[in-house]
Amino acid sequence: MGWYVLVERVSYGESELVGKIPVEGGEEEALACAEETARTRRPRYSGDSRSCGRLVFRTSPTSWLVELTTSSWDKGEKYPTTYTEHLNIRVAELVHVQELVPAQPPKKGRFGR
Repeated sequence: MGWYVLVERVSYGESELVGKIPVEGGEEEALACAEETARTRRPRYSGDSRSCGRLVFRTSPTSWLVELTTSSWDKGEKYPTTYTEHLNIRVAELVHVQELVPAQPPKKGRFGR
């Protein structure tokens, strides 16, 4: 069916799927795309990925853990604030699709409600 790169944001022990990147080609192309994504994905609240700190760990042949750090200095503060974000980047093959059946409005009861 197809290969994807999945991007999950990890926060307070919970993971949220924040990206599904379809990949043209096979598993090798998906692996290359995932590694590139791990090296270049921008932090959540920063526009420039070059100004952030980045640690990329390959945790298995098909997944990476990325730690991104950014720093900002707010007016009136004595020191900068550092923010840390964690991402899981995974290669996955789509093996099944079931389309959503849209919900229907509730049926009116005996009394027209």
